[in-house]
Amino acid sequence: MIGCSSLTLSTKDNKHLLSRTMDFTIEMAEEILFVPKNKNFKTSYGTDEAFNTKYAFMGVGKLIENDPVLFDGINEKGLMGATLYFPRYAHYEKKPLSGKINVSPDKVIATVLASAKDLKEVSRLFKNSLSILAQPNSVIGSVPPLHYIFSDKSGHTLIIEPRENGIDIIEDSIGVMTNSPDYYWHENNLRNYLTVTPKQHKPIKFLNKELFPFSQGSGTFGLPGDYTPPARFIRTAFLKNAVEQPANEVSAVSLLHHILEAVSIPKGAVINEKGASDYTCYTAHMCAETLSFYYSTYFNQRINKISLKPLLDNTDYKTFKIANHEDINKLN
Repeated sequence: MIGCSSLTLSTKDNKHLLSRTMDFTIEMAEEILFVPKNKNFKTSYGTDEAFNTKYAFMGVGKLIENDPVLFDGINEKGLMGATLYFPRYAHYEKKPLSGKINVSPDKVIATVLASAKDLKEVSRLFKNSLSILAQPNSVIGSVPPLHYIFSDKSGHTLIIEPRENGIDIIEDSIGVMTNSPDYYWHENNLRNYLTVTPKQHKPIKFLNKELFPFSQGSGTFGLPGDYTPPARFIRTAFLKNAVEQPANEVSAVSLLHHILEAVSIPKGAVINEKGASDYTCYTAHMCAETLSFYYSTYFNQRINKISLKPLLDNTDYKTFKIANHEDINKLN
């Protein structure tokens, strides 16, 4: 199972970021992949139809059959995107559609980042051009059920959910997404937590006794603590709504790291039906204005940064291997 949680955040100095966790049973944090503009790649498996990249982009992913598959990323125009698991809800086309760009589910992020400069163009792509095909990924050996979140310099969010009746394009979300059920279910579920607050409860009179709350944090009583998608959605949404707005990009990355620690899964806490452990392989943060990509991994919690701007003159793929071992700063 791919879990994952995501959110957007803006800073006081008008920077806009998209962050996500990647939860899976196998290691996903292997390399950062850069894809140049004017590069041809196939958007679906088993086809020879070439697709030319309009914009350069990078993100966590890999080359499969020499074509890019990205789990998340940012392009040279500041468009950011991520893919998250959507089991039992995702629905794809069974056959290629004539006159459409037919895309495998795991190649949607790469195709969109290669084609669109902002959310308006993303919306037009899904309304008019893209068709998502039910094609298996060769690494996991199955068709990955996915939905997608995009953001740009506007700070707005676009959530894309392929459903049986077509592709839902959600433009008015709160900028938080996890996994199944669908986004509208999660947004509705927020109503169950209207009483949760960061503020401390006041003491009350109860049967001639004055009852005080235990220490601090009483306002958050009832906030779900499990690792299900609904619980992770509620915790992420609560924290996004409650935290102080960060001053700048660096403070935003630090804050986002703390927010996503609240939904990160340690190995052994979630065991799937096959007996494998789902865990948070990595956490990523992207900034639309500076074209920066930050990440940390399960085995290396140091926050690393790669900038897209210095790579734009490259004309071929470029990979950056992720060092996935703990980097401890020894003081003596």
